[in-house]
Amino acid sequence: MKIISILSLSLFLVFLVSFLLKLFILYKKNGIKANVLAKGVKGKTITNVELFVKITTFVWGLLWFTLSIMTIKAENFIGLAIEMKSVRYAGITVLFIGVSIFITAMVSMKTSWRVGIDKKTESKLVTAGIYKYSRNPAFVGFDVMFLGLTLTYPSFLVLTVTVVNVLAIHMLILQEEKHLKSAFGDKYVRYKAKTPRYILFNRSVQSEKVS
Repeated sequence: MKIISILSLSLFLVFLVSFLLKLFILYKKNGIKANVLAKGVKGKTITNVELFVKITTFVWGLLWFTLSIMTIKAENFIGLAIEMKSVRYAGITVLFIGVSIFITAMVSMKTSWRVGIDKKTESKLVTAGIYKYSRNPAFVGFDVMFLGLTLTYPSFLVLTVTVVNVLAIHMLILQEEKHLKSAFGDKYVRYKAKTPRYILFNRSVQSEKVS
């Protein structure tokens, strides 16, 4: 197995284990079923968006795992557009950054962390730590991982999966913003006004009022 694929598989396992471990800890210690993606009664729009995210991220994860373990066969199948080692190692670096951002965001959320929109269980609005710089750092981590996989295994197939996943995540963020505004009111509006949706800049309207 190539060193690139070994590193890729290692990062995939770190991501997957940390994700599953967080779910397990929340349920074991706090009795919280944190994975509510496309589960429960939430309305047609939210359910459809969450189902879209569930499918697209599963495809992405499966593709990441397959490319990491099958190496030559998988690479020949998808047809790498760029085979420069420097580009692919840059992809591994970006994957590492994305996984790190995701884990940091997940840990920072503590017991408020959820997979999907939770309309049943009470949670706190987390605005400290990494959440001072982005309202959605876990999703930023996902987007960085999407980019990292594209650079590690550059092909039309991986690029297509990346674009679809970025779109799906953005759609979910828009639905979450509506939910958070409804759940936390003016507190969320103030947080939204000063903290960017992703990173670096914030397009929120400062004068937005709670409806």
